[in-house]
Amino acid sequence: MRYKFQLIVGAFIFVYLLVSALVLNFYNDLAMKDAKKEAYYVLEGINSVREYIAGVQRPLIEQLKEQGVLKEDFFDERLLSSSYISREIYNIQKKKYNLEFDYKLVAIAPLNKAHEPNEFEAGVLHGFKENKFKEFVKIIKDENGSQLFVGLPIKNQSPSCLACHSSANAPQQMLEKYGMEGIEIPDVNETVAMISFKIPIRAIFTYHLQEVIVIMSAITLIFGLFLLLVYKMHRRGEESKRQTEQLMIHQSRLASMGEMIGNISHQWKQPLAQISSALINLELYQERKKLDEAKIYEFIEETSKQINFMSETVDDFKNFFSPNTLRKEFKVLEVINQTIKILNATLKKYQIEVQLDVRENFEVFANFNEIIQILINIINNAKDAFKQSYTKPRVIKISAFLKDGRKNLCVQNNAGAIKNSFLKVIFEPHFSTKESGSGLGLYMSRLIARKNNALIFAKNVDENHVAFTISFENL
Repeated sequence: MRYKFQLIVGAFIFVYLLVSALVLNFYNDLAMKDAKKEAYYVLEGINSVREYIAGVQRPLIEQLKEQGVLKEDFFDERLLSSSYISREIYNIQKKKYNLEFDYKLVAIAPLNKAHEPNEFEAGVLHGFKENKFKEFVKIIKDENGSQLFVGLPIKNQSPSCLACHSSANAPQQMLEKYGMEGIEIPDVNETVAMISFKIPIRAIFTYHLQEVIVIMSAITLIFGLFLLLVYKMHRRGEESKRQTEQLMIHQSRLASMGEMIGNISHQWKQPLAQISSALINLELYQERKKLDEAKIYEFIEETSKQINFMSETVDDFKNFFSPNTLRKEFKVLEVINQTIKILNATLKKYQIEVQLDVRENFEVFANFNEIIQILINIINNAKDAFKQSYTKPRVIKISAFLKDGRKNLCVQNNAGAIKNSFLKVIFEPHFSTKESGSGLGLYMSRLIARKNNALIFAKNVDENHVAFTISFENL
């Protein structure tokens, strides 16, 4: 059940991470698309400004020159330079809206040195000139980190562009300002420059930050509630399983009550016989007038001894059937002796000899009565095996030793080996080799062992001997 719950939790976490990754990826793609769309919108706006200057503003100024309103060599970049005007418009927007975009214009043959391309930009410009692409989008890295680069080409839109961008026709003020000697400008409709935006990736990710936080919070809440529900169901199942196992353990103990009462009966026969004998002797002494104070005291002492033995026997069985004993530390020899004491009458009845080999009297932290119950189940199974065999003498050897860092309590008998095919399923519920067996004894023993942080297993020592080992953690 524990591993099933861990598997469910693992699956929930995997699905949560997968859904989160899909949501983040979706918003990442959406943010990138929005950034590209916004960049295209701004760049197209700048291109529209450039087209207006080339198509309307410059021709109007040329008319004013022809009319003598303006001097022939008049030049003012605030009116005639589309690059200057576009930059100023961008600066106004940047200041007003706190933009993080980095706008730039680069040209193949720049009049202004500020418009010279770097190596990367020159490559993009070359691609535009050769018509390899109509637009250029790429994530790049520079000194400011990862950025989304969006570039659009600029072409000579009209002859008015050539009027200024030519060393032969350019106004004198423009020649003096930029130094244009020897510059050859491409014809109309040829790519002459590129406008671009670089948008920091970190800025792009903030586009839908609020939506991402809300959706991720909702997803986390939903998965958290589902996980809490699964956890509560698991705890309820575990508690139900624990109560069921505890009930089965107690019922298993009660199921052996008939045999235990038989053990009490056997263990009481001898003291009752001795008390009866003492009473008969007391009566004879009285009839023969030989009863004195010493004999009365002797009778009282012997009777008290037998009654105390009978009382201890009842207490032993009462303690064993108590359902609410807690875990405690005890020596392994204590639990062995108590088990032998409880089963003493049965062992004598079936002439079974118990041999002890306590090499290490180690301490165990467990439920004392439940460990007794495991030993009783194992010894009773050995007794049943002896009843079906002709082995003499009948010997049960109980050993305690340390091995491989674990504390081991081993119960071995010489009633014969168990079939190898049975060894694999001997601890499964309802498996029994006895006709009237319930098949719950060893299954309950395994449950009790696990409950007390121990393992239990069986193996054939040889063709005549089988050993059951309870192995405790060496805490």
